[in-house]
Amino acid sequence: MLGIVDRIEDGRIAVIKIRGGGELVIPIANLPVKIYEGACLDITTVLNKREESKQKKKIKDLQDKLLKKNAWKK
Repeated sequence: MLGIVDRIEDGRIAVIKIRGGGELVIPIANLPVKIYEGACLDITTVLNKREESKQKKKIKDLQDKLLKKNAWKK
């Protein structure tokens, strides 16, 4: 995926336009390279199954907590 740094806001936030549509707004501190307006970036994504499992557990725990709370009120 190709991204082009459209602008940098407040010296801290990069607005990256994605070729084909969309944009990515991200703190510059989170980027692994020094960027500048007009820079072209190859953007890749990788599935993180470990974090996905953690998120699913958090959601399940919250759902269980809410269901128990609502069952108690009946």
